[in-house]
Amino acid sequence: MTNRFDPPTSVTLRRGLMRRGQDLATKLAELMAGTDGDRLLRALGLDAKPGARPEEILRAALEQVEQRRRWLDADDDRYGRCDVCGVDLGAASLLEMPWADRCQEHPPGAARP
Repeated sequence: MTNRFDPPTSVTLRRGLMRRGQDLATKLAELMAGTDGDRLLRALGLDAKPGARPEEILRAALEQVEQRRRWLDADDDRYGRCDVCGVDLGAASLLEMPWADRCQEHPPGAARP
């Protein structure tokens, strides 16, 4: 099996995922300490979902980042592909947003399989 990403790219992607996870965990701690949830979600570029508490949204985002880190570490082909259609998101896009889970054709509101 060949790695999809060369070692330097994998390291950069992993660092980006770890930073995002750390940001999410920090914001979750701030939320638990009483900070306004909607403001925290906006600061992270996350959308409030009807009926979902900010804590749930942050925990789901943190789990998504962790899942992608596990896939990257395992060289799982699911990392770096759209969750809806499976298209490769491309290293350039992933270097900008290593936790990306959708292509441009399937924005966040699109249904997952």
